[in-house]
Amino acid sequence: MSDSDLSALIGSRLCHDLVSPLGAIGNGLELLQMMQPPSPELDLVNDAVKMAQARVRLFRLAFGAASPEQTVHPTEITQGFDALAANGRIALTCDVDEPMTRPSARRLILAAMCAETALAWGGALWVTAAGLRAQAAQFRLDPALWRALTNGDTLAEPSSASVHFALLAASGPVLIDHSEDRLQITI
Repeated sequence: MSDSDLSALIGSRLCHDLVSPLGAIGNGLELLQMMQPPSPELDLVNDAVKMAQARVRLFRLAFGAASPEQTVHPTEITQGFDALAANGRIALTCDVDEPMTRPSARRLILAAMCAETALAWGGALWVTAAGLRAQAAQFRLDPALWRALTNGDTLAEPSSASVHFALLAASGPVLIDHSEDRLQITI
């Protein structure tokens, strides 16, 4: 078994182990909300739990094990993308209506995470099974990261902030087209 296979299994295990406690916190919070009057503090905790649950779903798809025999339902893909729009910085439209193989869904999620990095100041993101398109007044594009995606190159020393670029590049090249206010990634 390769190091990348082990890393994917670790990612799957971490996400699996976090789902249950986050669900319990969410359930406990619902009980508190039934017994307490509405408050900004409870709303803040509720928003944080929902964001954490959405990120775990996203990370499970992006960093978990991805067997070619597995399929991912469109609802699961859409729920994974909810994490990208949760803070309101990115307006997201997801138009994936057919099941995808797990590796294809993984590439799509990783591409969206790369677009999220480029949308540092906010913008809009449209996702289909074939790829995505982003619109913004300004993008943050690190040339080395985006060049690696186009060429399918291995990133020499990815950081935790760029691991999604390294994984997408390692899975094969993608087509990238961008202008000052538009970015398109085709898987």
